[in-house]
Amino acid sequence: MSRWRLPLFLVAIALLAPRPTRASCSSARLFLGARAAPPVFMAADLAGRLDHTVEALRVTIDLREQIDWNRSIGLDKLGRRERIDCVPRLAQGITSRSQRTVRRVIRRLQEQGQIDRWQALTIVNRFVARATPAAIRALARLPDVASISGDSRAEGLLEPPPKPDRTEEDAALERARRMGRIGAPEAWRDGIDGTGVLVGIIDSGASREHEQLRHNFRGGASSWFDPVNDAPAPRDVEFGHGTAVLSCAVAANSGRSFVGVAPGARWIAAVGFDSRWYSATGISAAADWMFRVGKPDVLAIPWRIPGEGCDDSLRPLVDAWRAAGMVVVFAAGNSGPAPGSGVSPANYTGLYPGDGIPLSVGAIDGDGSPYEHSSRGPNPCGSEAFPSVVAPGENVLVAFPIGVAGYRLASGTSYATGYVAGAAALLLQRFPLAGADQIETALRQGAVDLGSTGPDETYGHGLINVPRSLQWLQKAPGSARTRPERQEQ
Repeated sequence: MSRWRLPLFLVAIALLAPRPTRASCSSARLFLGARAAPPVFMAADLAGRLDHTVEALRVTIDLREQIDWNRSIGLDKLGRRERIDCVPRLAQGITSRSQRTVRRVIRRLQEQGQIDRWQALTIVNRFVARATPAAIRALARLPDVASISGDSRAEGLLEPPPKPDRTEEDAALERARRMGRIGAPEAWRDGIDGTGVLVGIIDSGASREHEQLRHNFRGGASSWFDPVNDAPAPRDVEFGHGTAVLSCAVAANSGRSFVGVAPGARWIAAVGFDSRWYSATGISAAADWMFRVGKPDVLAIPWRIPGEGCDDSLRPLVDAWRAAGMVVVFAAGNSGPAPGSGVSPANYTGLYPGDGIPLSVGAIDGDGSPYEHSSRGPNPCGSEAFPSVVAPGENVLVAFPIGVAGYRLASGTSYATGYVAGAAALLLQRFPLAGADQIETALRQGAVDLGSTGPDETYGHGLINVPRSLQWLQKAPGSARTRPERQEQ
């Protein structure tokens, strides 16, 4: 046989052989599951208010058909980046069809002056609206409607309004020491600073004018959303909580001895709170915007649902974020040191896919001792370790939006959440094809054990450590490091 024929023969076989196909959005499917038949559930506090006012009330209207994420087909075949873009499109397709009847009724009530504003959501099959008592009663009679709830005015942010502190040199040095404890400088020296990764936050707002955040705001219409106050541009003047948390994650002014864990990452923000007050309608709209429009790689949730125990009201939203491939980081809460003091949604269990658990974050001081008020396990909602990990969160130096260069010292699991969100961004820069579950597992498995040996009810798996988590990902299957091009939003 000629020495040239064998290579040509092999080339012909290679050309004719079937090629492996890459999973695409068109091969994935979502399904709706219907809730039980009428009557409509109406929250007791809302039902009591209907007889005592004629003013429009803010309400959430949930339909009987809801996305059943655990029945989805093909999502596990998609990469994380494909899921962030694909899943919202699939969800919008099936929810919009399911919403047609209720949408027609809402439009008719709007024409009659009974509803002054409303929005159809995709992340969950829900409407949020400002509706009169007459309109609420009309909607409650629709067979497609499962429940209607009003906005409760309860505190949801985890820290009280701060008093500004001037920047002290020793506070800046302490911040640098804490960065060293989690291994961030080692990653920076290797060129890993979060470049190419997008971090989102739902909070009281965020300041684009602060010197630590002005240079890495993504910008454009898909980077800021305020359904509560309708502010057209990023702002956080009433509270400052969102700005402070973001500065722990992505502060980027290298001209000072102050920097976030991932100074190369960009950020976006949505408002979910009316000042410091929890708003079910605001949270719903902000969560939907993050899911459909913002599409961050990492999402920080540094707040709680008001109340104690296991409140499942946000479970469908958290499932949707996870289905879309986002790394979601939750504050464990500041209800400690009592045992079993975790708060929702950080204490959820049984999340998509299958039996997932949130990445919940407790807080420690500069010496590694637990922050006194950091929430502790055991988890009242399941047997998994709570919190998942800990990070610096006591007397940390943070940006504060009083002018362009305000700073203060702050304590709480919210700020620890910012540190972990920044760490997740570093891991995603180096391992952009890793799944969200791999990033969360890497942060747990790479943590430095504190307290009793193994996961415990104070420190969880321990203090996050970026180099150790990078090493874990290096050995994990499917964590390719080549970064795909990301389409600008």
